[in-house]
Amino acid sequence: MSGFLRPSAADLFMRQADRLAEHPDANATIGAVLHVTGAVPEPADLREHLAERLPGLPCLTHVLSGDGTAARWVPAVPDLAHHVRAQMVDSGPGALETAVRILLREPWSEGRPAWRMILLHGHACDGFALLYLAHHAVQDGGSMAAVLEALFGPSLPPERLSAPARGLTSTGRPRPLQVLRTIRTLLRHVRRHHLWQSASQPLSSRRHTLWTQVPDTWLRIAAQAGGASTNDVYLTALTGAVTRWAEEAWPRASEGMLPVMVPVNLRTREEATAPGNRLFLTRIDLPSGTTPGGPRLARTREITAPLKCREHKTVLRAALTRLPPWLLRRLVAVSTAPGRLTVCASHLVMRHELHYGEAVVDRIDPVICCPPGAPMAVVMLSYQGVVSACFRVDQALPGSECLPALWNDALADLAGISAAAEPVVGSATPTP
Repeated sequence: MSGFLRPSAADLFMRQADRLAEHPDANATIGAVLHVTGAVPEPADLREHLAERLPGLPCLTHVLSGDGTAARWVPAVPDLAHHVRAQMVDSGPGALETAVRILLREPWSEGRPAWRMILLHGHACDGFALLYLAHHAVQDGGSMAAVLEALFGPSLPPERLSAPARGLTSTGRPRPLQVLRTIRTLLRHVRRHHLWQSASQPLSSRRHTLWTQVPDTWLRIAAQAGGASTNDVYLTALTGAVTRWAEEAWPRASEGMLPVMVPVNLRTREEATAPGNRLFLTRIDLPSGTTPGGPRLARTREITAPLKCREHKTVLRAALTRLPPWLLRRLVAVSTAPGRLTVCASHLVMRHELHYGEAVVDRIDPVICCPPGAPMAVVMLSYQGVVSACFRVDQALPGSECLPALWNDALADLAGISAAAEPVVGSATPTP
């Protein structure tokens, strides 16, 4: 037996998503593309670099074994010849993004730790990319950030890593009044909405995988002007983009409130690189429609305020670690039932510069998964002055390839600047 929390209902759900997916686009693979300036390394040197750091990364050395109450984290020695490889990429426009989309569809091997590192080169004359992928049953966004910092960041104590939730401990005990407040918050959004179910346009397992980048000053300007957080700005721009797209393509999502699922990070510093998910997926209903951006940002700030409360997180942490497994499984089943799945929006922050030897990581593009039944999932990652967003969108949603550009426009509008004021990089071309 390990000292980790036993596999949770969320871990098992993410593994089950692979089994339900009718196309590999809807698998539970997450990750990040590290864009690096410098000489292309030898794969053998990269394997040696990772091997030196593996002992401190249990999420890379354990596999999820068994189902239900028999599920356990089992140690497994990684074969770095399998986990780390190199691949040549064409030099044409969008070639790197196309290669990443194809690699995202690769299945995971039974009995091996569910992660891989792929050195991609040939697409740039002055650098290379490192594609890090992991299965969401074993790692969430927080542990992925901790892994990347452990592999390519400065030597830091656990409390300075980007992954842990600030001020959260594994021994915190929630106050009864806060328990009631949290339950009321969760129950308020439990009803079925059926917003994305349509007999004439059923959802599929095919996904568009799109990226876009903007300067993080856009979010900070809007946040400062609205007295909000950058995450509030991100969510407000996202609902604005979905609304504008839906006016013609999916009218039911263009008015009233838009249900959005956001993961609340519950990872403590002691668990920075532990296997499994340490989050609580919470639904909030955000204003959509034609309301101007400023009032929508103010309302979003009010709605998200309870989720930022440390005492609220303490309650969710207690639920994650102390509720009977059958009850947690029931909660996950209810929240992911048909008619309740909706847009999922995550936000990651990488606070420390990454490098491989003398080569510097200039930009990080995140990769999110979008399991069967979900219309779209978006993750925004902030790193070194650039905000990069990954959109995984069901191809059954007509015209949804425009969502990244609409998000850019909505951010620029909130910041009060022209969307063409500063160039953005990356690819928002449709998935082949």
